[in-house]
Amino acid sequence: MPTIEIFEPAGCCATSSVVIDQAALHFNADMDWCRQQGLEIKRHNLLKNPQSFVSNPRVKEFLDVSGTQSLPLTLVNGVIALTGRLPNREELARWSGAESMQAGSTPPTPCCNPAARA
Repeated sequence: MPTIEIFEPAGCCATSSVVIDQAALHFNADMDWCRQQGLEIKRHNLLKNPQSFVSNPRVKEFLDVSGTQSLPLTLVNGVIALTGRLPNREELARWSGAESMQAGSTPPTPCCNPAARA
């Protein structure tokens, strides 16, 4: 199973300020979904886990070049997969190999398959 790590800025959560961040709320729901699928996503917060930022050469190099304003940073098997925003459920599912469709959701329309349109 791939290793997925998310390096978040300090205060990166749905309730870290007076204004509720809808994207962070969606991400928290996606993390719950990952746990239900048996996926382990490692999260590192700059305020709570600063050592994990400086001890990872790839993250340290990223911060040296881009700065903390470019966080969050997502690594998949040690490779930078996403920067500047938290991953969505589909990305997490793709990287982990898990099924991204939930029960009751509508599958995407196969627009390019003529047989499926009939």
